Amino acid sequence: MGGTNMKRFTKIICVSLVVLLISSLTVAALAAPKKIVVGVSLLTREHVFYNNIEKSLIARAKKLGVKLIVQDASRDSNKQLSQVQDFITQKVNAIILCPTNSAGSKSMVELANKANIPVFTMDISSDGQTVAHVATDNYKGGELAADYVAKKMLPTHKGEVAIVTYSEVESCVNREKGFKEFLTKNYPDIKVVDVQNCSGDQAKAADVTQNMLVKFPNLQVIFGVGDPFAMGALSAIKAANRNVQVIGFDGNPEGIAEIKSGGLWKADIAQDPAAIGAKTLDAAMDKINGKTVPKLIPIAPKVIDKTNL
Repeated sequence: MGGTNMKRFTKIICVSLVVLLISSLTVAALAAPKKIVVGVSLLTREHVFYNNIEKSLIARAKKLGVKLIVQDASRDSNKQLSQVQDFITQKVNAIILCPTNSAGSKSMVELANKANIPVFTMDISSDGQTVAHVATDNYKGGELAADYVAKKMLPTHKGEVAIVTYSEVESCVNREKGFKEFLTKNYPDIKVVDVQNCSGDQAKAADVTQNMLVKFPNLQVIFGVGDPFAMGALSAIKAANRNVQVIGFDGNPEGIAEIKSGGLWKADIAQDPAAIGAKTLDAAMDKINGKTVPKLIPIAPKVIDKTNL
């Protein structure tokens, strides 16, 4: 073979190899699975419960190879709506919400549904058509709190109790409802004399408790439907130098510390934020992969007090 022909042959081989390499890379790129992206809008990052949910989501996403985009709605429904709109623009594969307001979240769920993006809720449900809701069995938790009050805090099964609630959030309303209905049915001589809404604000919880202490001099127990609200109630009780017992709901470190100290905060209904976060992401992945997902995935709460800490 002559020198010219040899050069031409070598050039053809090189070009062919380059074409083959480019084709292989293109096929590989097309064959590689696209990474799943899930948008998450939390109610707040100011509450340790949601911090723990976020940690669980991040750990589970790492294990599953999922990309998370986590945003803090800061209890602002307009901000949360904007976050959902951003998720839709980014074409995420699924959206997970801790709604700032159960009724107010319906419109944002509808927007996602129109974009064919499945929506899942954690802790707080939505009035919109979501695929699944993962949360503590809050009604049952309210019943557990009432049962503990009757058996451990008011063993004579008589007395006055009050509730510091969070009326804008359905999960908290269900805790309040479970508590009241259990007492009415099983311990009618324990009277819920007042229910005050703190709108998720610890300082307001202290303010409404202060008013209740003045209004009800024989008040014996306060049920805070969330640990921050129980903490607010406790601060008002201490400031008034009253001997009113407290039971909370969450199982947060500050509540556990108060229970361990042996003071007025006697018990707590503990949630499992790690399970809530992990199971919600698992449900989203099941839906994305074409599996059937239960509409409601309840996480059982439990009572904690000085005997099991």
